[in-house]
Amino acid sequence: MDHFYDRQEAAREESAGRQTNKRTQLESALVTECGSCRKSWKLCMPCDADGVLDEVVFVVQGILSNVNLVPISAGKMEPKKAIRLGQRAEICGLNSQTFEEALARIAQSQDKFQQYFGGQFAQKMSTQNGHFGRAIATSNRIFTMRADYPNEQSTSFEPGVDPLGALERMTTREIFHGPDNVVKYYRRAQNSSKELMLRASEASFSGWYPGGFKIGDIVDLEASLVAVQTMEGGIKVTCRLHALTLLDNTYSKVRRHEGGHDVGPTKSPRRKQHCEERQAKGLPRRQSRSDEE
Repeated sequence: MDHFYDRQEAAREESAGRQTNKRTQLESALVTECGSCRKSWKLCMPCDADGVLDEVVFVVQGILSNVNLVPISAGKMEPKKAIRLGQRAEICGLNSQTFEEALARIAQSQDKFQQYFGGQFAQKMSTQNGHFGRAIATSNRIFTMRADYPNEQSTSFEPGVDPLGALERMTTREIFHGPDNVVKYYRRAQNSSKELMLRASEASFSGWYPGGFKIGDIVDLEASLVAVQTMEGGIKVTCRLHALTLLDNTYSKVRRHEGGHDVGPTKSPRRKQHCEERQAKGLPRRQSRSDEE
């Protein structure tokens, strides 16, 4: 986000459309193990009289300030490297009061982990402090170690996540794509009016693809808190990404149009020089197949 991005207007839109989140009854929440490895734990709530547990998922609305999602076009990769692949998204609230209140509620929920682990508890989930205020950083690994979940069934990749089949080819007997690795992507239907834009109960939504999210988009982020064991034997809390919903990309589009460039990874010096040389000749920044022939 730069000087072409109207931060104040985006913050007003993001804050005006935010729904009042229901207060989670954390008194009933339980800390349960993830799998049989005793390396990670999640926060769950009883969802029926039979004691079936459902993971506590927080929905926070904000502005996408950093994003690193799939698809991945790489070929075969060793399991020890593939296990580190992840989907990451960070949102900020541009110092809005409602966003800060959401952060406070999430921080309070971490007390459950602190009570459960006692002196072993080492670190709460930290919020990123940047130029645009505090932000929530979330991530989710694409693969899980089979040794940690020996009885878990593998799950197919969501549409748009693995269009080239690269991730499917990385799956082995050692690693698999499980239910906890799934991140769903949605967008508000284009025919929904702006008044309904941020009211999920009335607007309609459809599936979306990871590459359709840009920095500056107003989004709904769904995530849960997971406690993991550190190398030193302590416990720290991380934020696991479950879903990302595109609500409005008006301001990120304006930025790309007025700034004369797209939002994306920083170009390497060599690529940047190549793009500048093509622009100086009046050619498109990206070389097409016809240019190569």
